[in-house]
Amino acid sequence: MDTIQVRKVWSGWLRISHWLITFGLIFQWLSAWVFTHTDVDLTFWVDWHLMVGQIIVLAVLLRLGLLLVPGSSHWRALIPRKNHWQAVTQMFKFYLSFGRFPLPNWFAHNPLWLPLYTVMYLLLFSVLLTGMFQGFIGGHQVLAGVLMWLVIGHVVAVVLHDFKGQLATVSGMINGFRYFHFEQSAQDKKNEYIVPLDALKPRQSDDTEG
Repeated sequence: MDTIQVRKVWSGWLRISHWLITFGLIFQWLSAWVFTHTDVDLTFWVDWHLMVGQIIVLAVLLRLGLLLVPGSSHWRALIPRKNHWQAVTQMFKFYLSFGRFPLPNWFAHNPLWLPLYTVMYLLLFSVLLTGMFQGFIGGHQVLAGVLMWLVIGHVVAVVLHDFKGQLATVSGMINGFRYFHFEQSAQDKKNEYIVPLDALKPRQSDDTEG
């Protein structure tokens, strides 16, 4: 029999920031493709591209502010801790086995993706900066392309997690809650990928949701 714990992981402001950035980037890539590959009103699409870019800037500024708010959005939650490394090993096994190896538990951020989150945000900053000053700084399209493939990889991984695991990854970023399943059989107690929920939570000072 499973023990299921439901916990609030993502705050409302973090989810707003996340989805504004997500849908904003989708529009940016589609609009960039439209006005470079089809015969359309270039002024219309470029204007919208710039306006949506400004919305993304505001969403990123919101996310930066949330780095100072206690909880899963805090900057400390993006730093790997000792109890993450076992889950990192299990995540490698999960990916290398194409989802056949059991998916480990984690509280908020996928431990294996923690460094990649930082890389993705640095790329996003670079894309926004080169987009605003494209007349002075080159490489905007190249950086945007790299970011796009990282985001695609992130989406594929999240869908795979929901398909193979029981973490409610996608719905968690919609309603803020995630579901943690703990099987109580003797065999499961021997499986090293079962991690106690208390070990998955952020440090005590970061445990309050913003």
